[in-house]
Amino acid sequence: MNRFHACRWLIGAALLLAAGDNCALAQGPPLPELGNPAADPLDLAGQIPLEPIPAEAVPTAASQSFAIDPSWTTPGVGCESGYDDDFAPAPLVPFDWVRHFGFRHSSTHGRHVGRGLPLEKTSWLNRPFHVDWFAGPLVTTNVVDGRVGQGNDMFSGLRLGWDFDYFWGMEWRIGWANPNLFTATDSQIEGNYMVSDVNVVYYPWGDSKVRPYCLWGVGMAEVGSVRTDGTGQEAVLVGMPFGGGVRIAQSRQITWRLEAINNMAFGSDGLSTLHNLSLTLGMEIRLGARPKSYWPWRTGRTVW
Repeated sequence: MNRFHACRWLIGAALLLAAGDNCALAQGPPLPELGNPAADPLDLAGQIPLEPIPAEAVPTAASQSFAIDPSWTTPGVGCESGYDDDFAPAPLVPFDWVRHFGFRHSSTHGRHVGRGLPLEKTSWLNRPFHVDWFAGPLVTTNVVDGRVGQGNDMFSGLRLGWDFDYFWGMEWRIGWANPNLFTATDSQIEGNYMVSDVNVVYYPWGDSKVRPYCLWGVGMAEVGSVRTDGTGQEAVLVGMPFGGGVRIAQSRQITWRLEAINNMAFGSDGLSTLHNLSLTLGMEIRLGARPKSYWPWRTGRTVW
């Protein structure tokens, strides 16, 4: 019995010694003694030794992946404005230079300027192509000053056009007439007059139902005349038509057009410079609409 109690006491003492060693290992290092007990207990500067950090262990901004690109903050580097290209002003479209001459363009004025009943839920550019016929009186000038004149006649023709901007378009025109020619001897013969030209069209109001315009172009003019010996003459002159008019949209497909054009042709081969004035009324058929395709029920469907 005494041996049993002795073993129990020995085991208990061994457990106490083991617990004491674990507690000693868990304790932190002792605090250093303060040199001046009257000083601030939180002022440990100079009491705890500090180990210097090697210079190569300190990361620099240039060595990191998030370093700032100097071109982002340095004016004149990377772009003209001093900012990254994503924040630079948008480059001008090739046709935008016309604004420097007082003309309008969609890149600077949008679709319209608020005049002439601006179009809603449709646009001239929805059907940018057009084909039209026109007819009207032709007021002529002398073919050869003081010797050969030509009478007024009916002028008619065909035209193909393309509006590539709300304010701009291009057209090809062919027109003809058969004015009578008069000579100094009062002899009268049937003449010939035909023009063909390419024109640039400018719409100052843009995408509006009532659409005034002006145009200028270059081309050729075939003009009939009479020589001094009384025989006929056909001459081809360089033409430069210019003028203006107004378009009025009746529907999305039909447009009416009234215009006045000075069909100027430069004199050559003994002929004088001509300024034949045409006053015409025309009807346009607008083409080029592409409605929605409801795939897969109607694929590739195009309606003109």
